Amino acid sequence: MKREMQQHNIETAFVLLLFAVYAVMAIAVLALGANSYRALVRRDNENYNKRIITSYVAAKIRNHDTDDGAAVGGFARAGEQDGIETLHLYEEIEGARYDVRIYYYDGYIRELFTLENLDLEPGAGNKGMEAEGLSLEQSGRIIRISATDSDGRKNDATVALRSESGVGQ
Repeated sequence: MKREMQQHNIETAFVLLLFAVYAVMAIAVLALGANSYRALVRRDNENYNKRIITSYVAAKIRNHDTDDGAAVGGFARAGEQDGIETLHLYEEIEGARYDVRIYYYDGYIRELFTLENLDLEPGAGNKGMEAEGLSLEQSGRIIRISATDSDGRKNDATVALRSESGVGQ
């Protein structure tokens, strides 16, 4: 009887030990999976934040890719440099020509919707995304966008205008 009791105790201890090993392994696998997931989410967020400015500007350009619909220049007017590189996107609404200006000023990418050639201050634009800079360059029908996000990561994009008459300057 004593021998039978010892055998049951050993079997019970073995089962409990096996269960404990299984539980520890399951927790270890979950912890590794959680760490991997966190790393993937962090990487994806960094890449998203890095690309969001150039993606936004490129989408706006593509949306305004019409005859004389996009031009790069200074804040006040396209074709004139005044120290603030600005993307001018033009559209006509009920007979009036409007200018959507996208530019970097005072730590933000800003957007300003106004009548064409209306003189306003750069601070009048709506703050969009925090950033460290935005550079725009136009060469014929190609617009190059270079943006630096608020964490100092730089991203570049190039947009080719496909409208028939090209870009108004």
